Amino acid sequence: MVVVHSTRLYRRFHAPLLSSAFVFVALYWISVVIFAFLIAFFTNNLWVKESSYREQPDVAFVKRFSIKLQGVGADGMPLELSYSTVPSINTLAGNTLRVPTVRSSLSDPNLDLLSDIVRVNISFPLSERERVHSVQAVYALSYKLRNHVRLETEAPLPLTFHSGVAGRALYVDGRLKLKLANPLPIVPRVRGDEGGVLLDTSKVYTSPEASMAELMRQAASRNDSITLDPSTNAWDAALPSCGDVCGFTVALTIRIHPEKVLYIPPFIEVAKFSWIQFLATFVFLFIFTRPLLNFIMHNQIVQTVPRDDVAKAKII
Repeated sequence: MVVVHSTRLYRRFHAPLLSSAFVFVALYWISVVIFAFLIAFFTNNLWVKESSYREQPDVAFVKRFSIKLQGVGADGMPLELSYSTVPSINTLAGNTLRVPTVRSSLSDPNLDLLSDIVRVNISFPLSERERVHSVQAVYALSYKLRNHVRLETEAPLPLTFHSGVAGRALYVDGRLKLKLANPLPIVPRVRGDEGGVLLDTSKVYTSPEASMAELMRQAASRNDSITLDPSTNAWDAALPSCGDVCGFTVALTIRIHPEKVLYIPPFIEVAKFSWIQFLATFVFLFIFTRPLLNFIMHNQIVQTVPRDDVAKAKII
């Protein structure tokens, strides 16, 4: 004889509704569900409160800045030169105001319609005997995220440098990095300048508000800020004699790469990953404890009525 087909016969265990066997099996399933949830919960990431993804931001220089140079003047007295794109700050500068030449450019080598390099050069004219030792500046940059998190903001970028040797140029080259105090929320609208606009050209600044220390403090106090990390600074020493071409240049090069963006995932995203963790833990516990349940039932440790399936012959 040849086996042409086979089916599995089950042994079924019956018990009254209020019997000890029914209560035991009910407690077994409740325990498996509870322990599966507890194991998934205490091994973390069951309910994700923070997630991340990588995105290259859209960054541009918005042609607003404030800068101050300090050093030694032609008469040997302390020298201070300043300039800002905010008219009211320039008014407060008085005799220290000096207008520089500003050049900015964007570079997109990989042609993905996102700027990979932002360059800003600020050149101050100097007399032959004027010497610069210190630079303080705040640049305003537009920063946009458009994929998962929708963010459009103008972030200030502070810059400070001091040297004991007089210089003719400061070269700063760094990678732009987003610093978040808290993960960004996923909202249907575009999240904008919640920290306010720094270097607002329409605002009339007072002397304390226009000070470089106050501008630096406002830039550092924001929850969402940008920095150059890592940053490379190069100080070019001043020439003994420069003739009619004396000047000081601050050359800033900002490199933009894809970076990690922290965000708060919405409920549907959290639930999508949570249920599969619970299900996987539940299946593992069920497979692990199933032999114990079979042993208890087959050996009648709790009283039941076993009944085997009987194959009924059919004549066709």
